[in-house]
Amino acid sequence: MRASAVMTRGVVTVSPGTSLDDARALLTTNRFSALPVTEGGRLVGIVTTLDLLRAEVTGRAGARVAEFMTRDPMTVTPDTLVGILAHRMRRYGEVRAMPVVERGLLVGIVTRGDLLRTPERRSLVDRLLGTPDVDLDVPPPDRPRAGTTAGEVMTPIDRCWVADPSTPVGEAAAWLSAQRLSALPVLDADDHLLGVVSEADLLPDRLSGRGRAPRTCGEAMTAGATAVRHDVPLTKVAKAMVRRRYRSLPVLGADDRVVGMVSRGDLLRARTPG
Repeated sequence: MRASAVMTRGVVTVSPGTSLDDARALLTTNRFSALPVTEGGRLVGIVTTLDLLRAEVTGRAGARVAEFMTRDPMTVTPDTLVGILAHRMRRYGEVRAMPVVERGLLVGIVTRGDLLRTPERRSLVDRLLGTPDVDLDVPPPDRPRAGTTAGEVMTPIDRCWVADPSTPVGEAAAWLSAQRLSALPVLDADDHLLGVVSEADLLPDRLSGRGRAPRTCGEAMTAGATAVRHDVPLTKVAKAMVRRRYRSLPVLGADDRVVGMVSRGDLLRARTPG
């Protein structure tokens, strides 16, 4: 299978002169992690949620996309084998969306979520023509929350998708793909954090030389994952996400149980009270 069979066509893009405010609106409304930057149909860069957070913490939220985008990003062609594509997206951890370019023109994009969708979940038309322009199953974005701490803007645990150590990796992959999530917390019966399982943990990558593929989230997860307490100020959370390139973090309550998840999107949507 090649990239053309799994890519999304009709990609939402921005130009170098687009304001970061407008880029933020597109990213948070559509639950995207990145936007290709084009001029006349030609790819000139890519701007991500991390770039927007970096602008926030440096006091330059009113800048233009050109000032924070990554120029000459990694790309593939429509004929690139999916196995090679998956290997690149797993090896380069920050790459969650890969532009597909043909003769210099942007023709599509492949996300980790696209690669986690099993062939059985793609229709014959999808496999022949690629993913349709509009995904009707995409969940709506969370409403902006007003607050100044992780606990005030997080997604509460009762609205999060979570796994336990016995959850099959196929189920976790389906959840991540359908909900456009980057990671799931893995919890014990008392909601204590055991680890985090991410898209990168679940991507099939035969080129890496890894042994037997994990079958459960307990085998695939990253144990000892970083978490943040509910009362940590958002400014500190944002700086940590920029510095350590976190996409989301489990949020712990006063009793050290997981009470929610805070993501880059939550921070970008957050409003100051008042």
